[in-house]
Amino acid sequence: MDVSNSEWGDSSSTTIARSPNAIDVVDIVMYSLAKQRATAIWFEPAGGDEEHGSHAVTMEKNRKVIVSTEFADGLGDAVLARFALLAQLDLLAPGTQNGRLNARIGDTELELLVTIRLTDSGLAGELRVLDDVGEDLDTSVAQAPGGQDYPEVLAPGTSVGPYRVERTLGRGGMGLVYLVEHTLLRKKFAMKVLLGSVLREDPDAAKRFVREARAAARVQHDGIVDVSDFGSFSDGRHYLVMELLGGRSLDDIMDMHGAIEPTRALVLMRDVAAALGAAHSAGIVHRDVSPSNVFVEKSPLGERIKVVDFGAASVPDIDQSDVPDGPPGMVVGTPYYMAPEQAQALPTDSRSDMYSFGVVLYELVSGRVPFEGETARDIVMKHILEAPPPLFTAQREEIPEELWLVIERLLAKKPEDRYPTTDAVIAELDRVLALLQRKGWRRWLPA
Repeated sequence: MDVSNSEWGDSSSTTIARSPNAIDVVDIVMYSLAKQRATAIWFEPAGGDEEHGSHAVTMEKNRKVIVSTEFADGLGDAVLARFALLAQLDLLAPGTQNGRLNARIGDTELELLVTIRLTDSGLAGELRVLDDVGEDLDTSVAQAPGGQDYPEVLAPGTSVGPYRVERTLGRGGMGLVYLVEHTLLRKKFAMKVLLGSVLREDPDAAKRFVREARAAARVQHDGIVDVSDFGSFSDGRHYLVMELLGGRSLDDIMDMHGAIEPTRALVLMRDVAAALGAAHSAGIVHRDVSPSNVFVEKSPLGERIKVVDFGAASVPDIDQSDVPDGPPGMVVGTPYYMAPEQAQALPTDSRSDMYSFGVVLYELVSGRVPFEGETARDIVMKHILEAPPPLFTAQREEIPEELWLVIERLLAKKPEDRYPTTDAVIAELDRVLALLQRKGWRRWLPA
């Protein structure tokens, strides 16, 4: 279809009725995003009996509205359903769905974060253009449309698009995390905002923040934190919006209770392995698997885990030659959990995550990490050169020998000596779980 004369090309306000084909309108929307160099487009049901089936559609560029229109007679639902199909989203699944969509319009390539959700008035959705480039990096205070300033720390009540900040939840290496509410949906989310101080010291931090959003949004798995939105302030600071997690991190749980009973540890880590397997299948290596990046939540079926923080992740099948991991000489990851090859700045792959996974499992069942030291260098040198202290001896049997053998292989110095896949790890964890759950004389039977 030739959409070069689309009415969305230049006008700032119009109305589109149901007569156009939804597939054609999707083409028009994509063309308009590329031509206008827009950053996002919003579809919100108008609501009300008289307006049922209508959508208010708004296109933004750098937080400013550049196009406002209305889709009538169910066209918005049809268009969103088409985008859901292209992004491989399941409209029958509960809650918010998000996925990625790549498109080429002429010489322009677009990568979109597609978010679809079901409301009482029909489908609602957003298309967010994922852009590696941060603008106006020298600006110390970002400005919103209408003159509102965004300081380094967002105060309660601050509005960021459709979100209102309620309070600060915590701070990570790159940004602050806030509790926010979507003012239309009345739903709570967590919003991570890149720190301006980090950006001024390291302008490439903006690109790594985009990489984090892409990595998390790319993996569709219950064990991976769900990223639903992404945007930027005028000073180049990015923000991403993700599901609000309950529960506590494994780090917090161990701080309160110490080592975790082996059977519970195996059940939790089995789910972590499944989540990492989904990431690996999508071409993503987490590179920072640690207890602080695994949350444990209560659910009707028991405990469930969420793997978070893809700020150090690598996506090998996407060109990242212009996205350095940090200043020269910097090695990403947390020293206590770092694979030997990662500590030496050598190439990493899924087996590097398996090493870190093994360190976490070691700490869960023993209450301590295998290697400690006075400096980060001391710790990583032990990862490279020393064997981990054994958890099983004939005099100390609280850690089952079969479990120790699994951990020992996970902590092999050479990647080729570790388990080749997460599926292989899960099979071993299941085998050890079955042994631990035996009762009476059965526990002495051969595996």
